[in-house]
Amino acid sequence: MDIINLLSEQISNQIAAGEVIQRPGSVVKELLENSIDAGAKSIKVHIKDAGRTSILIQDNGSGMSSKDAALCFTRHATSKLKKVDDLFQLQTKGFRGEALASIASIAHVTLKTKYKGQEDTGTLIEMNGGTPMRNEECICEQGTSIEVKNIFFNVPARRTFLKSDNAEFSHIRNEFERICLAHAETSFVLTHNGNEIYNLNAGNLRKRITDILGKKSNENLVPIEEKTDIVSIHGFVGKPESAKKSRGLQYFFVNNRFFKHSYFHHAVSKAFEQLIPEKSHPSYFIFLSIDTAKIDINIHPTKTEINFEEGKFIYTILLSSIKQALGKYNISPSLDFDVETSFDVPLSHKNETPVEPEIKVDPNYNPFSKFETKKGMGTGTNKALNKQGFGQKSDTKEWENFYAIREESKDSQTKLIEAEDNYTHNKYLVKNRYLLSNVKSGVLIIDTHRAKQRMLYDEMMSTFVAKPLSAQKLMFPLDVGLEQNEIDAWVESKTLLSQLGFYFTNDSDGLKMESLPSCVAEKDSNTCIQNITKSLSGPEKPDRGELAHELVSNLVYVVSQNFQVKSDHEIESFVNELFSCEDHSFCPFGKPIMQTLTIEELTTKF
Repeated sequence: MDIINLLSEQISNQIAAGEVIQRPGSVVKELLENSIDAGAKSIKVHIKDAGRTSILIQDNGSGMSSKDAALCFTRHATSKLKKVDDLFQLQTKGFRGEALASIASIAHVTLKTKYKGQEDTGTLIEMNGGTPMRNEECICEQGTSIEVKNIFFNVPARRTFLKSDNAEFSHIRNEFERICLAHAETSFVLTHNGNEIYNLNAGNLRKRITDILGKKSNENLVPIEEKTDIVSIHGFVGKPESAKKSRGLQYFFVNNRFFKHSYFHHAVSKAFEQLIPEKSHPSYFIFLSIDTAKIDINIHPTKTEINFEEGKFIYTILLSSIKQALGKYNISPSLDFDVETSFDVPLSHKNETPVEPEIKVDPNYNPFSKFETKKGMGTGTNKALNKQGFGQKSDTKEWENFYAIREESKDSQTKLIEAEDNYTHNKYLVKNRYLLSNVKSGVLIIDTHRAKQRMLYDEMMSTFVAKPLSAQKLMFPLDVGLEQNEIDAWVESKTLLSQLGFYFTNDSDGLKMESLPSCVAEKDSNTCIQNITKSLSGPEKPDRGELAHELVSNLVYVVSQNFQVKSDHEIESFVNELFSCEDHSFCPFGKPIMQTLTIEELTTKF
């Protein structure tokens, strides 16, 4: 008995739709690629209900004749391929001839098109679940207009699995941005439920990036340019300070086609080693130009995975080009041989004959022995904060020795800076940050920035648990260029942020900051917002107490970078204020505020 049946055209198209059309964003991607292949210089995308109700795409491309318009909904009908060898010389985005047939099989589709040079009338075609309903002449402009309604209307199971409107529109937005970045010479418009999301004019790549991400992103772009016989590379990478905890702004393009490649991503990450914190990800917009015969794009239905014939060589070239760009623009770390002119230590042995140093060995030295430390040093936090759940809860027995400040006496820490008779006249400020002073046991070094962080942290947290921090209203609302997931994180923590002095609004244009904490200078507003965003959009969601600790810590870090002590009186008051803090040994980030170099340590060094 024969059991093999030949599937109908409609069933075949629906099966193909399961691979090619995963969600409304897939429809937008396929139709935008068709518009680009048609040579369109102006494309408009209108979305309703995240694509569930309607997707309308209009372009001014070459259009189609009445015959081509009818054939385009036939499976495996394409203008891109004529023979097998053409598959390895592709210059267009589409080539399979499955997209329109798949879309028409699971939605209501209306196509209006007019070929370039055609008379006044164009062609109108309506499809209902893959069945032709109308094919007639119509009045329309040059180019193509295609509307997709009621996606998955005849596949209820597929429609049920669609996510929320926000999630689905986020996918549409991602596909739209990828096409826009790859074709900066084309103007684009995107609307959602009548609200204009993007209105991008034609220009260059840098302009297109700043139009999408915001004007402030321009200062974080580092251009890369490299031409070899194997591959040509151009584009931009973000500065290390713009790195984020989430992978949002990472784009690879080959011959203006977006693709994902973990191997090449590793090359970019390796170039940023020692420049960005762990678990942070750099942003990049990298374009590769390569011979089409040396790549294979026909390995995945979504065409986002590509095989490279010379992938190892491209990896090396990509790594070196990024490092070269970072070094060219003084982003990479470099040795600084300049001496701070504002600080000059008197040299008492200037006119003496130098003596050859002796090699001294401590016979009693044991690298595995533990040195004595003051119990509880660096482990305590403000008691009021501990009650609110902001203090350190971990057992400190294992690490307190590592951070402890060594000293000979067993007096309290507040007596550590008891000076000799000439204390007030014998202190130095190095690099406007490190305070050096004589103490009985040797030399005390205080990091004034970390010390200021501790003071501000204790002050803010004691105020924060009782009432909101003071805020300063901005004369003009500040447009904050954030991704949608980052905006959602801000909105989710709006109550907590308002207690810290951050007041903002969220609309279709994005996040607008109306007020900032009064302690934040206007020039530091961008840095402050970026640091807060990193804390809010981390992979793990801390509880309210831990989140408050992170936010306040990042806030005081930004404020402390501008802090300076100048006069002797200011230094004296500053030191007294520091030791009035309950935990004056460590900053909010757990780093030591002060260290003591004993006389014995100084002797061994000299």
